[in-house]
This record gives sequence, C-alpha cells and structure tokens, in this order.
Amino acid sequence: MANITEIAKTAGVSRSTVSRVLNNQPYVIAEKREAVLRAMKLLDYRPNQNAVHLSRGKTNVIGVMVPQINHPFFSQLIEGIGIACAEQNISMLIHQTFNDRQQEQLSFTQLRHKQIDGLIIGSSVSPPEVLERVRRDGPVVICEQREESLAQVAVDHQSGVLAVLSHLVEKGHSSLGLCLGNPASGVGLIRRHTFKAFVQEHGLLVSPDWYFEENYSFADGQKVMNQLLTLTDRPTAMIVGNDYVAAGIIHQAKQEGVKIPDMLAVTGFDNQAIAEAIGMTTVAQPIERLGKEAVQVLNQLIRGKEMPVSQPMPLELIVRGTT
Repeated sequence: MANITEIAKTAGVSRSTVSRVLNNQPYVIAEKREAVLRAMKLLDYRPNQNAVHLSRGKTNVIGVMVPQINHPFFSQLIEGIGIACAEQNISMLIHQTFNDRQQEQLSFTQLRHKQIDGLIIGSSVSPPEVLERVRRDGPVVICEQREESLAQVAVDHQSGVLAVLSHLVEKGHSSLGLCLGNPASGVGLIRRHTFKAFVQEHGLLVSPDWYFEENYSFADGQKVMNQLLTLTDRPTAMIVGNDYVAAGIIHQAKQEGVKIPDMLAVTGFDNQAIAEAIGMTTVAQPIERLGKEAVQVLNQLIRGKEMPVSQPMPLELIVRGTT
C-alpha cells in the first residue's frame, strides 16, 4: 500500500503538507490539497485509522472488563455498552477475566499504555489499592458500588435484597439460606452484608450449611440443591443471586420431590427470561440502562470533565409462584 512519501512525490508536495491534509488541518493551499487528494485516489491510499487516532491522542476504543461474557448479567451489560458505543461511533474491546486478578491486570495495562481511551469495569476482584492506582492511569468507570474514589454506575443491590427478605418474612419464613456468585465483588459484599444484618435484626434462623458461593449457572444450582438434600435441617427459603442458579435449584428440587414453594421457596435476581418462563419470584434490574450510563460517564471523564455523582438505580421485586 502507498505511503506518505509516495503520495508527496506523486502530488509534488512535501510530506508535511500530506500530513496536514490527512489530519484535516488548516493552512493548506487549496491547489496543494487537491493535488494530495488526487494522488491518494490514484495510489488507492487508505489511512491507518489507529495511527490517525493516536496522533490525536485518542484511540476511539474503550475497554470493557467482565468476569464472564456468557453470564446473563454481563451479556446484557455488554449489550447496553455496545448500543451506546454504536450511537457514539466508539469501538469496544472486551476482556473476559474469569475473576482472575492476573487477567484483570491485562486490562489495567492497556489503559496505562494508552491502548484504550478508558475502561469500564463490570466487576473486579482486585483490592481497593489496585483500583486506585488504575484510576490514576486513565478514565475508569466501575459498574458496582465501591468505597473507592472511582466513578460508579450501579443498581441499589441493598434495596433489592431487603425487598426479597421482607417479602419472605411476610410469607412466614424464618429460616433462610443464601446463594451468591462472587462473594468478593462489590455486589457480593453488599448482598452478603445486607442479608447478615437483616437476619440478625429480625432474629431469623441461618446456618453455615445454608450458605453457598461461587455459583453462576443452572448446573451450579442443581449442585446446590443436591447439597441441601443431604442435610437433616434445611431452610424454608433460598435467596439466590442469579436467576439461572435459582432455576437449577428449582428444577432439581422438583426432580427430587421437593415442592416449590410449599417445602422450599426460591427467589432469583435479574429477572431474566427464564424467571418469567418458570414463574420465579425475582428482582428486576435495569442492566442494559446500566451499560449505557457507564459509557456516558466514561465519555465525560475522557473529555476531562469532573467525575459525576451517580445515584444507584432502583430495583423492583417481581413476585411470582416460587415464594
């Protein structure tokens, strides 16, 4: 492919003139600009967009870091981010970390080396001091509530968990189990602490045998139910942080003759299509909206504006037949 030197030679101008034309800069005589454009067409020249963006101090690419792409929450989050990026003509580079701190470092390094203009963190297992260092390397937005000085967009997980707990108490349940995904994430910490504070305040019965973590799939839910079936004493209700895990618990319970909700009430989180399909009580989250807002906030930071204050988005309890 032709280069700037060949264009300059063909057009009979200097390399600096070609560069000014390529970057759409002023102070180029119309005659010379036309000569450069004719030479580019003659030589079938196509500018390297990466080089153009870098010359302007931007890549026009943002990084998106998520634990799992196929997780229902994060796939919807990415969809919202993608819609906003398409509207603003921005590309996104998705990195799947599997909740591995070394994998997260790869996204952080891209930001440090200016390979991306900014970074959206769907969820992170890195400690506060690491995320604080990352923030100094470039614009960062995290999609969960954190105590660090990061720009955040988040949903009000505390209110969602409290709504589920209050509903179960109203239904007469006094022994509760909890099933989480990543307990070390901002979301996991909020859900666990909210659950613990509520059961202590209301004198509800809990047990270490009724607590489960690192569960993300339908198959994980089946395993959780199988573990519950080995217990002499079981909770009357399970609060689950993921609709697909909750669906696995419900499916396996029915396979083993455990009646839902008479013998075990089950609640999910996210209000995925599977929750509506099987009539599951769950909490609806505005996940796509969360992704769109993350892009808006990140763009403000990239443009040098002050960190916006974002209030957690409200959630809605959807009561169906599993409670």
